[in-house]
Amino acid sequence: MRITSEEIAKLANVSRSTVSRVVNNYSNVPEETRKKVMEIIEKYGYSPNMSARVLAGKASQEILVCNYDYHIERKRDKEMKSLYFMRLISELIAQSKKYGYIISVFEVSNSSDYIKIENMFLNREISGGIFIGFEFQMKEINELISKGFNMVVIDPDDTMNLTDNVKGIYSENEEAAYLATRYLLDKGHRKIAHIAGDGRLSGRERLKGYLKAMREAGIDKKKLKIEEGKFDVDLSYTAAKKLLSSGEVEAIFAASDFMAIAAMRAANDMGLTVPGDIDIIGCDHVSTFEDVGIHLTSVDIPIREIAKTAVDAVLNLETQQTYKCKAVLKKGNTA
Repeated sequence: MRITSEEIAKLANVSRSTVSRVVNNYSNVPEETRKKVMEIIEKYGYSPNMSARVLAGKASQEILVCNYDYHIERKRDKEMKSLYFMRLISELIAQSKKYGYIISVFEVSNSSDYIKIENMFLNREISGGIFIGFEFQMKEINELISKGFNMVVIDPDDTMNLTDNVKGIYSENEEAAYLATRYLLDKGHRKIAHIAGDGRLSGRERLKGYLKAMREAGIDKKKLKIEEGKFDVDLSYTAAKKLLSSGEVEAIFAASDFMAIAAMRAANDMGLTVPGDIDIIGCDHVSTFEDVGIHLTSVDIPIREIAKTAVDAVLNLETQQTYKCKAVLKKGNTA
């Protein structure tokens, strides 16, 4: 039976993170400890991630950030994607720099790109990979995981293989939606509509959170008002107009801040005030809007925390296999 890093740690009387540091040839390990761990690794034939990496030394101090080009298969607002992705990349760069690592970005759009990623690992051009937006590509991701590469996957689905060489980071999308809807309910609203995302994990989970809060409040499911915005500004504007025209909506929870801004624009175009005639709350907390005077009530799933956790995980400075980044309500003046 294959020995695990936890068992190596117990035999050497060290922490699992120390084993990871030895495996990755980090300099901040006492030589005596390194020697003890390596003796056990060699004795039991432990093969973490890539045996060649252990024998030949540490890979490049470069982390590959892979982003799945979602809009190729499904319509999506590219500006929304770009802003979120650029914010995340900026934080990943800042966190990696603390450890002397650099970030390279690779956009995946076809099957041949996975071969390129595999070759980067095999050639030790990179020390690890952070994968974003691969929910619909878990088969391909699992194939890379099965080859023992050092990987972190942000918001994977439940089919991801759980092995020593991969860690999953989960955003509390359902909890974020629940907090947003609960906030509107606590303000006394009962006619709360939802402008939903699309079929991705974040959209599905945020819809679940909305439904959970409304169900707990005893709201009849048949009376719920839900329109698809699909993380698209124009579709969200149209959805908001339809909801507001019904005259049966007191508040709107939109699955993203961009969608919430579109709903605000629709309300204003219809002569409605926000707040006042209608309360609107978003999700993701894009603080950039505050720079132009829009203080949107929203729920934050902190990008900085996601980035820090991802970098720490890919460098094996954190040894948990799964992490959750908590959602936090941010009160503005739109609800």
